[in-house]
Amino acid sequence: MANWSVAKTWWDFSREILKFRLVDEDGEKILCGITQVAINDYFGTEDTQEAAEENFENNEDEIIAIASSLIQQGASDEDGLYLITSDILG
Repeated sequence: MANWSVAKTWWDFSREILKFRLVDEDGEKILCGITQVAINDYFGTEDTQEAAEENFENNEDEIIAIASSLIQQGASDEDGLYLITSDILG
């Protein structure tokens, strides 16, 4: 299992997705994202971009672990994005 870290985060405002690029110790880069609704519902905060960013920063290791699970499953969408949604977080 790769040891992932977040290299960059940015917003896809049109889809309300906080995207992030993971990189492993070998330099492999993977594009991931989490929807604003999913992250804010999961952590029980108001549904704002600011809350989503704070949730991401405060819970980065947990979010990386969830994304890593999607990567291991090969569960990317047609654009190669490993997207964490409310359905995934259950």
